[in-house]
Amino acid sequence: MLPAELTPFLGRRKEAPEVRRLLESSRLLTLTGPGGIGKTRLALHTARKRHRAFPGGVWYVDLSTLTDPSLLPQTVSAAMGLPDMSTTSRTETPIDYLAGRQGLLVLDNCEHLVDGCAHLARTLLRASEGLRILATSRQPLGLEGEQIFQVPPLTVPLEPSAGEPAEVLARYESVSLFVSRAQAVFPEFHLDADKCPSVARLCRDLEGIPLAIELAAVRMRSLSVEQIVARLDDRFKLLTIGHRGHDTRQTSLTAMVEWSYDLLDPLDRTLWARLTVFAGSFDLAAAEAVCCDDDLPAEELLDRLHSLVEKSIVIRDDDSTGVRYCMLDTLRQFGRGRLGESGELETVRARHRDWCGALASQATTGWAESEQRHWSRRLKSERHNIRAAIEYCLTTPNEAISGLHLAADLWPFWLVHAVSEGRCQVERLLAALPGGAEADAARVRGLWLAGWLAFYQGDLEATRLHGQESRALAERLGDDRSRAYATYVLGLSAVCDHDYPRARSLLSTARDHHEVTGDLPGRWLATADLAGVLGALGEIDAGVELCDSVIEQCARRGARWNQSYLLWILADLRRLQGDLDEATRLLKEILDINRDFEDPTVIGACLESLSWLATRRKDAGSVAWLLGAAHATWGKAGISLLGYATWGAEHDNACDYARESLGETAFEEAYQRGARMTPTATIDRILAKPTKALPREPRVRANTEELTPRELEIAELITEGLTNKKIAQRLIIAQRTAEGHVERILRKLGCTSRAQVAAWWTSRTAS
Repeated sequence: MLPAELTPFLGRRKEAPEVRRLLESSRLLTLTGPGGIGKTRLALHTARKRHRAFPGGVWYVDLSTLTDPSLLPQTVSAAMGLPDMSTTSRTETPIDYLAGRQGLLVLDNCEHLVDGCAHLARTLLRASEGLRILATSRQPLGLEGEQIFQVPPLTVPLEPSAGEPAEVLARYESVSLFVSRAQAVFPEFHLDADKCPSVARLCRDLEGIPLAIELAAVRMRSLSVEQIVARLDDRFKLLTIGHRGHDTRQTSLTAMVEWSYDLLDPLDRTLWARLTVFAGSFDLAAAEAVCCDDDLPAEELLDRLHSLVEKSIVIRDDDSTGVRYCMLDTLRQFGRGRLGESGELETVRARHRDWCGALASQATTGWAESEQRHWSRRLKSERHNIRAAIEYCLTTPNEAISGLHLAADLWPFWLVHAVSEGRCQVERLLAALPGGAEADAARVRGLWLAGWLAFYQGDLEATRLHGQESRALAERLGDDRSRAYATYVLGLSAVCDHDYPRARSLLSTARDHHEVTGDLPGRWLATADLAGVLGALGEIDAGVELCDSVIEQCARRGARWNQSYLLWILADLRRLQGDLDEATRLLKEILDINRDFEDPTVIGACLESLSWLATRRKDAGSVAWLLGAAHATWGKAGISLLGYATWGAEHDNACDYARESLGETAFEEAYQRGARMTPTATIDRILAKPTKALPREPRVRANTEELTPRELEIAELITEGLTNKKIAQRLIIAQRTAEGHVERILRKLGCTSRAQVAAWWTSRTAS
C-alpha cells in the first residue's frame, strides 16, 4: 500500500513522464540525488500514476529507520502484508508471494543499506519475471541492468527576473511549491509584484531543493519573505522547523545533510570538507592540488571523488574545458562548517589561493602562444574560484600582495571576460596593500592594470593618473615590464586626448620596452594601437604595413585573440582608405574568431565599425540594429570606447543618419531588436550566408503564414541567441517540447540552421 499524499504533488513536468517511461523499459530503476531533492515524492507519484499497470500489487517500503540489513527481507514481507514465516531464508516468503505476479516494489531510502538492498533486489528480480523495482537512494545500487535517473532540483527563475510578472514567475516549479506551501501556513500570502523579487531570490538561493523550499515556507508563520531571504546566509539555523510526525531528517536541513555525512567513511568526509573551498566548479587536477596531503594521499583522490559523486554529494558538471565537478551550495555550506571545525580551513584556503596563482601564471605564459583559446575558456570556467582566491587575499592579513600579483597575472582574463570586475578587484587590492618594498613590487603592477581597465570603461582621468603613478614607480624600482605596460596605458590616454604625436611616441616606446622584455602579447597590443595612431596622423599606408607584419607573426604562433585585435585596427584603417568591402571582410573574420573568445570589447567594436560602414552604404536599417547590438554588448560588460580617437564622432554620425532616414519610431524599434540579440546571435546573423530559404523568397513568405503564435515566439528567441534549453526555461516548457518547435520552424521555413531563422526573423520584422 502506498502512503497517502498529505500535500499536492507540484512540478516535475519534465521528470515525471521521463521516470514513467524509464519504468516501462527497466526492471530496476533507481532515482538518485542529494537529500531533500524530492526522490521519494517523485517515486510515490510515479507509483500512483502507474499502479494500474501492476495488477499483482504495488508495495512501498520505507527503509530510513532500518539499520540492520539482515532485516530487509522481513521488512519487505511486512510491507506486502505477509507473515514472517521463515527463520532460515528470509527471502523465501516474498519470493513465493511474487511468483507469477506483475508487481511494483518501491524501496525508499536505500543509501545506508546499499549492499543489502542490491542483494535483495537481485534475488527478487531473478525469482519473479513480472516484478519491477523502483528505488530511491543517494547512490546507485550498482546492479547489472540498473537504470539510473538523477533527480534534478526544481526549476528556478533565471537571473535577473525582476521584470517577470507574478503569473510568469509562478510557472517555475520552485516558486509554485513555495507559494503553495506558504499559503498552507499563512493563507493571506499571495504572490504579487512586490513579493516577486524576494520569492525569486529565495528560490534561486535555495537552488530549487524542494525540502529547503518547504522548510522556508513553514517560516512564513512568523517571518515575511524578505526576512527569510535576509537570513538565508545562515540557512542551517533558519530551516530547522517542520511538522510533527515527519521523519526528523525531513524537518531539519541540518539533519538531512548530516544523514548523508554520517554515511561516509572518514576520508570521504575529509574530501567533502576540503572541496568546499572551491567556488563554482573544479576539475580533478585542481582537487588534487588543493585537497591532497599526508592525511588524504593523491592516490586516494580519484576513488574518494568517485564515491562522493556516487553518493550525490558532488555532481559532475562538464563544460567546454572538460570534465568538471560541483556541489550544491547547501552541501558546500555544511562541509565548510566541518572544515572550520577541523581547524584546516585557513590551510586549505591558502592552498586554493596558491593553486589559483599557479593557474594565473600558466595562463600568462600560454597567452603568447596558440593556447589563447584554451586559457580564455579555462579562466572563464574558473571565474568563481578566482573571486574566492582574491577574497581570501583581501580578508586575510598580509595577503593583499599575493592577491595583487594574482590579479596582474590574470590581465588577459579581465580584458576578455570581466573588465568591470577586474578593475574593482584590483582597486580593492591596491587599497589593502601595506607599505614597504615588497608591496611596491605588487603596487606597480596593479596600477597599470587598473589604468588599463579604466580605459576600457571610458574613465580617462583614472587611466591617466594610474598610468603616470605606475610608470614613475616602475622607473624607481627598475621594473622594465611594468614600465612597458604603464607607458602603453599612457599612450592609450593620449589617443583619447587626440594628442596623436604624443601617443605615437608613447606607444613606440612601449613597443620597444616589450621587445626588450620579450613580452610578445604586450608588443602586439602596442603595435596595433600604434598603427591606429598612424592612421589618425594620415599615415594610413604605414599603419597598414605595420599591422600586416605583426598579424602574420600572430597567425604563425596561433595567437588568435591578438590577431583579432590587430585585424580590428586594420579594418579601421581600410575604412579610412575607403575600401569598405575589405573592411567588412576583416570585421567578419574578427567576429568569427570571437566565437571562441566571446570578447565583448572586440565584438562591440566590430558592430560599431560595421554600423559606420552601413552608414557609408546608406543602409539605415542595418545601422540601427547594429548600433543597438553594439550598445548592448558593451553596456552589459561595462565598456565604453567612444572616447578613443574619432570613434565618438563616427558613432554620432551613424546615429544621426539612421534616425533621420528611418524616423524616430522605426529607428527605436530596429535599435531595440539589435539590443535584444545576444552576441552569438548577432554574429550568426552577420556571418550567415544568403540562401533560398531566406524570407525574400516567395516560398518562404508563404510558409511563414503557417507558423503558429508559439512558433513565432520561439523564432524570436532563436534570434536572441537562446539555446533550446534556454528557450524551455524562458517559456516554462519541457526542453523536448522546445526542440520539437524548433524542428518544425526549420522545416516550415525551409531553413537548415538557426542562423537562417535569425536572418529571416530580423528581415521580417524590419520589413
